[in-house]
Amino acid sequence: MLKHFKLLSKKQKILVLILLLVYIFVWGALGFVLGKKSVSIASIGNYENRNAPVIANIPNPINGLLYTKDEAKAWSNNLPLAVVIENHTEARPQTGLSRADLVYETLAEGGITRLLAIYLANDSNLGPVRSNRPYFLDWVSEYSAGYAHIGGSPLAQQLVKDYGIKDLDQFFIGSPTYERISSRAAPHNVYTNTKKLREVATDRGFRGPVKIDSWIFSDFEATPKERPKTFTLSLGFLGAYGYDVSWVYQPATNTYLRSNGGEKHLDAGNSERLSAKNIIVQYVQISPEPSGHSRILIQNEGSGDVIVFKDGKAIAGKWKKANRASRTRFYDNKGKEISLNRGQIWVGAVPTGSPVSYK
Repeated sequence: MLKHFKLLSKKQKILVLILLLVYIFVWGALGFVLGKKSVSIASIGNYENRNAPVIANIPNPINGLLYTKDEAKAWSNNLPLAVVIENHTEARPQTGLSRADLVYETLAEGGITRLLAIYLANDSNLGPVRSNRPYFLDWVSEYSAGYAHIGGSPLAQQLVKDYGIKDLDQFFIGSPTYERISSRAAPHNVYTNTKKLREVATDRGFRGPVKIDSWIFSDFEATPKERPKTFTLSLGFLGAYGYDVSWVYQPATNTYLRSNGGEKHLDAGNSERLSAKNIIVQYVQISPEPSGHSRILIQNEGSGDVIVFKDGKAIAGKWKKANRASRTRFYDNKGKEISLNRGQIWVGAVPTGSPVSYK
């Protein structure tokens, strides 16, 4: 080709060079335009992805609340924590109860109630923390949880070892995981928080995630028209003064607001009034602990009567728990498992014969 080019006249050579330059320019410009179009299409695609609706479809296995994929990343590998929270009148208001996924309430001794709060998705300061009791371990085992408490009865402490509980006992951990605060009098002043507890749990080889046998949760709550205008649940724990509980239904939010001992029950951490989407009243048999000291045992394995409160209504039935590690299940009087609303749950394990009324 170069040989033929040399044979051309000067004018012909100039013309060929001009045509070659035009060719290069046209194809270069075309490539630039097409490249811009490709970038524009890709940019539009990325823009659309950024603005696509974010779907909350990952359930918390404990209370059924739905989270987005990014939100769930924050807690999906967490070790569940079960924390014994005191409910003596001098311990109120407690810190962190509004942040729990689920709370159990039952008798300790002397008519005084005690709480076991379960945490998976939310971090919080917690307290006052109090001592271990044998029957708490049956609930702790349902979640394979790290168990935070301050010592306990001799029987309860022995069972922690026998059951292989992931123990986070303050007696063997101490400060800074657990600290006494100056604004409260002992023994109502030991506090901790979820982050510190999980750090210690990791150091001890207790890690998440764990498999939790979830309850059934409904995707549809009662509509505003289906909700009663008023509904109040009152329950006592053998009628102990200062420990009676009432829950007042709020149709606008389909939740229940809690009072304890005749006063609104608040969370000292955020000043919020404690509330729940579901309240489960589980009737249990109690008996004296063989060691004495006015301590009790609670039968929370086996079966018994239950009333589940949701949507401003009561559903009577039976609870069943096959063994210590299995999940407690709740069934209506036709034998169908009761579905719960997604949100915080309180379980009141009340002695059979305790005063319970609702209207």
